[in-house]
Amino acid sequence: MELHGPPLPALPFPTLVAALHALEHRPGPWLTVVQGKADRVFSGAELLVLARRWRAAARAAGLQAGDRAIVLMPNDERFVAAFAGALLAGATAVPLAFPATLSNPTEAVARLAPLVTAADPSVVLTTPELAAGWPVPVVTAPAEDPDQGDVEPQGDDLAFLQFTSGSMGRPKGAAISHRAAMTCTVSMGAAMGLSPADVGLSWLPLYHDMGLVGAMLCPLVFGFPLHLMRPGEFLLHPGRWLERAAAVRATVAAAPDFGWRLAARRLRGSPGDLSAWRVALDGAEPVHRSTIDDVQAAMGPHGFSPSALRPSYGLAENTLGVCILDTRAPGPDLLLDGRAVPSCGGPLPGVSVRIDAPPGQQGEILVRSGSLMQGYFRDPEATAAALRQGWLHTGDLGVLAGGQLHVTGRIKDLVIQNGVKFHPYDIERIAADAAEATPNGAAAFARDHEDGERLVVVVEVPARRQEGVERRVRGALVEALGVRVDEVRTVAPGALPRTTSGKVRRPAAAAMFGAPDGG
Repeated sequence: MELHGPPLPALPFPTLVAALHALEHRPGPWLTVVQGKADRVFSGAELLVLARRWRAAARAAGLQAGDRAIVLMPNDERFVAAFAGALLAGATAVPLAFPATLSNPTEAVARLAPLVTAADPSVVLTTPELAAGWPVPVVTAPAEDPDQGDVEPQGDDLAFLQFTSGSMGRPKGAAISHRAAMTCTVSMGAAMGLSPADVGLSWLPLYHDMGLVGAMLCPLVFGFPLHLMRPGEFLLHPGRWLERAAAVRATVAAAPDFGWRLAARRLRGSPGDLSAWRVALDGAEPVHRSTIDDVQAAMGPHGFSPSALRPSYGLAENTLGVCILDTRAPGPDLLLDGRAVPSCGGPLPGVSVRIDAPPGQQGEILVRSGSLMQGYFRDPEATAAALRQGWLHTGDLGVLAGGQLHVTGRIKDLVIQNGVKFHPYDIERIAADAAEATPNGAAAFARDHEDGERLVVVVEVPARRQEGVERRVRGALVEALGVRVDEVRTVAPGALPRTTSGKVRRPAAAAMFGAPDGG
């Protein structure tokens, strides 16, 4: 079964560099970095000058057109300007995850070695704290003065590499051209009705596709201001995100499903008037009906519209967006194996979605669009496996029903117990709730055993609250899913391995915690 989105609107700019040039003529503040009580505010022209200063410093260190430049920066104007500076030099930007803590810079840099090898950069743009241990020249500050001569790339030239959040073993960098980036941004903006009248707000990491494309490139291309927070501030104080949304009358913001649940659970008192919020994307991981209900129950009394929260589906290999729910024509939840799977809407403009299964049946999600990656950078084998006859084989499972996509899971993540297939994130969600852990504080995986596979569930719980957790988790899973867990383990918060976007890395968790107790 196959669905096709509406026609793609004309692209307002041929490349991201052309969009950056337009910043010079945009009035008023464009980027506001939320930093305690002392916000840092930049007009488009000021940001463009800063980007050209980073370009000048990178060129002085040896960066040439066609090279790759690592961008390892915090979630503030340094990332935005360094990323833009790399593009203005005609280079390919390679954003990498900035460490949550700088307590051990040497180790933080060493962990990035496989990604650096795969990207083969000529320079690294980063902070002074992370300047040591790189195999190539490092730039830690912009030049005093911008140099002259932006490079004008072609549409097929690479703009950036996105290392996919699920990368295990050999890193895979999705190679995104200027045309693909512009196509995806325009497609998403058309579906959301973006315009210069919007106000963006984001805490999402800018090195991740949802933050890079959804939070940074959409304001760049559609000309509206962006208020930028740091991920750590949201995770520690999610209420501040909502308070900021009310204060600036934010209209557009996005978060993974766990972020929305966290914001709803931690809301205390009134954040202010949230009625201006018209587009609130929920994506980057499976969307749960309970999250949608929790958000509306917690935020609805403060003006948050029932039509604002919009489940979506996307992935780095398509630059980002594939489907976004149109709440003017919402589809009913799909009932699959006793659980409700919300709709992620139909394909975005210029996007086609196919599922190689009979109508109403679950199968792999295939995507075709003008925003597909050119391939995995210097990895023809992985590229050939993912891109076949013009279609991206996503590895995700879904069902097409009523002209809309319901994302149901991952092919390789299925857990089979007594012949019944379960998606591990359903097990994890219920286990985390039962253990009173954070929404993404659990991992479920199968472990080989002499008697067959055994189901293991690991939950992050502080030592002072571990009593009774095993009993509660087992009981909740039997009651909700009929799943009997072979082993329940408790670990300290933060012990589970995660991707750059905060998702639990199940294979790594299985390697760390999959041995029998005491082994």
